[in-house]
Amino acid sequence: MPFYTKYKAALAKHGYTVDEWGSVWDERGNQAAAEDRFGNAYANDPNVTDICTKEESSLASKAKKVVKKVTPNKKAEE
Repeated sequence: MPFYTKYKAALAKHGYTVDEWGSVWDERGNQAAAEDRFGNAYANDPNVTDICTKEESSLASKAKKVVKKVTPNKKAEE
């Protein structure tokens, strides 16, 4: 799965589109970010980096809310 596809919804809110290869395009049709064949992601537009960073932090905060605190079970006395 290409890197930028997980941020597709967040990028779309700001007018960017992500194609099936994971390249990000702005409203004017300029390539704003891409991923090379080795899996390295490059962003030419600093706004793309900011959007992905904010989305990643919001996803992390949602994940912390989902994690429940687990207490160890007491051993049964024999």
